[in-house]
Amino acid sequence: MSKFFRKICDCFFLLRIPLLVPVWTILILGWISGNKDAHFGGNWFSTYDALHQQNLWIILTGFSLIVASIYVVNQIVDIESDRINHKLFLLPHKIISVPTAWILAGLCAVSGLIIGSLNGWVTFALFASGLLLGFFYNLPPLQLKNHAIGGVVANVIGHGMLTFLVGWYSAKYGSVLNPKIIGLGLISSLSPALANGAVYLATTIPDADGDRVTGKSTFCVKYGEKRTAIAALFLCTGALVATFFIEYHYWVMAVPTLLSLVFFVIFAFSTKREAAFKIFKWPVFLLSASVSLFVPEYGVLIIITFVLSRIYYQKRFGIEYPTFKSK
Repeated sequence: MSKFFRKICDCFFLLRIPLLVPVWTILILGWISGNKDAHFGGNWFSTYDALHQQNLWIILTGFSLIVASIYVVNQIVDIESDRINHKLFLLPHKIISVPTAWILAGLCAVSGLIIGSLNGWVTFALFASGLLLGFFYNLPPLQLKNHAIGGVVANVIGHGMLTFLVGWYSAKYGSVLNPKIIGLGLISSLSPALANGAVYLATTIPDADGDRVTGKSTFCVKYGEKRTAIAALFLCTGALVATFFIEYHYWVMAVPTLLSLVFFVIFAFSTKREAAFKIFKWPVFLLSASVSLFVPEYGVLIIITFVLSRIYYQKRFGIEYPTFKSK
């Protein structure tokens, strides 16, 4: 039974559960930004939008399955670079077989699309677009993740814009789509889109050595750490400016973005890899905390995710993950 339970846990964490937190945060930010009735404390202080939030959690579950599928495929493709970078041990160490990983990815994708279809054609289209972009990101012929600009654009659109719009539309669920509503959504999504681009650029720095050896031409590999840091700073600055165009509750994004900008400025001048770890961890934490003010249940979910992940990675691999330390 212990061996069976361990295998179930391995498959569960192959979905990269800790990395779903940034996705959840942006999606819930979209819901808050598109919902004028969202309020401090959420359902903990009143229940008038309980049904509204119920729809949010269903959509969040479905989209999490879509993203988890993309994460699994990413690990399948990146087995060699992950082995060199000494991370994500499940596939490189053959704890889970590649065929099993493909089956898990397929099950997540199909389940996510089914949930999306039950919430209307717009939600389904957003889910399908995210899955298609994940295909282009990970697999030939485009394999955007291996290209400097392609990787940035895919993360700006996928993790930023599309994820935000999934949450934003869940706040508009049942509304008649028209050019005005679509325009508001796209404009509101600019800030999280640029912010995700900035954070993604920071993640390419610690992985540059392994990426270079395996022939990837990520932004950091192609342009170097200094230019990557400066580009990330420009994107974060653009994200801060764009917060003022968010439809509702812009300060939920503006405050953590302003605080995060300090980390990006420091990194642009120091270009130390230790600072790179901070600028792709602390901005997510700050925005997640800001979002949790409106959806306190989400704060509880983050804590549970953090604790369970810590226990799993410590007992399974003897490492401290997730962590805010520079490693």
